[in-house]
Amino acid sequence: MKHLVLTNSALRGMQYGMLRDFEDEIVRVTEAEQVIAPTRSFPKFISNRLAHGTRYARFRRWIPREEHELKADVLWVVLMGPESFTLDLYTGWDKGVGLKILYLFDTLDAHLPCIRRVLRSTKWDFTSTAFYGAKPFLDEKTQREWHLVRHGVKLDRFQPGSERERVIDFCAYGRRQEKVHKVIKEFCNREGKYYDYTTAASIQPNLDPREHYSHYAWHLSRTIFNFCWPVEATHPGLIDSHSPITCRWFEAAASGNVILGQAPAEPGFEHLFGPDAVLKIDYQNGNLMNVFEKLWEKRHEHLQAALERRAALSHKWTWERRINQILQILHLN
Repeated sequence: MKHLVLTNSALRGMQYGMLRDFEDEIVRVTEAEQVIAPTRSFPKFISNRLAHGTRYARFRRWIPREEHELKADVLWVVLMGPESFTLDLYTGWDKGVGLKILYLFDTLDAHLPCIRRVLRSTKWDFTSTAFYGAKPFLDEKTQREWHLVRHGVKLDRFQPGSERERVIDFCAYGRRQEKVHKVIKEFCNREGKYYDYTTAASIQPNLDPREHYSHYAWHLSRTIFNFCWPVEATHPGLIDSHSPITCRWFEAAASGNVILGQAPAEPGFEHLFGPDAVLKIDYQNGNLMNVFEKLWEKRHEHLQAALERRAALSHKWTWERRINQILQILHLN
């Protein structure tokens, strides 16, 4: 059985490293062939206006379609978001394809118009969301069945360093609470600890996402405490109805980090990561300096618990498990 994985080589940035890992695992598990997603060349002022997610995106339907041929028994289309989809500007691409699998990393409420355009492009045999709370919304709004297939991680990329190698005492990459950020900076400056945090979205924007992701994984493997926050805690209003479990939780847990912050409220978090996987930081009440002092005093105990949790539960976190879940649903394994 011939599997194809459609990959968009134009995507750059660390955030696409997780997507590349998933694609690479599909290739490894299914012996799939990777094919580059076709792209159309338009003058910049046109392409910018017609991109998915813009006010003019609905006019994409009026662009004359070009022929594009794909041949496979199974086609995997893995998208960070629906705005990365390019096949809607082509015709005939699905005639030589058997089963068509669509995996979306992000399915926020605001993505619905883009998701509908992706769904109209062909008859998909399998569509999935990584977010438990998004499934009923998508089922209702698109009038089709969506499967819940969580985010995951490659365990051989995110590996715990030894305690001696953990030269980063605290870290915060991506979302952060400004009050906590301010106090932990003061604490680390006072106590001579190292706090590593995101200062720029990207230093080398054209670097291969896998290289960005490898650098990020190295930092996590050298970290003791990692601040992580759910979407709604730092970006209220972005998601109204649920609290998704995103890749950052799998990455931090696989690296053996002691996770600080606030766990997502989405059902299934404790099943995936165990009880007390996140040491809650109450940033609205209490003395944060005292909290950080006590955490540091018990760092060895907390770190050991994180490593034991990884040993017991990491089999639930892998991309290979997600792939096998999809294959099982489609009766392909």
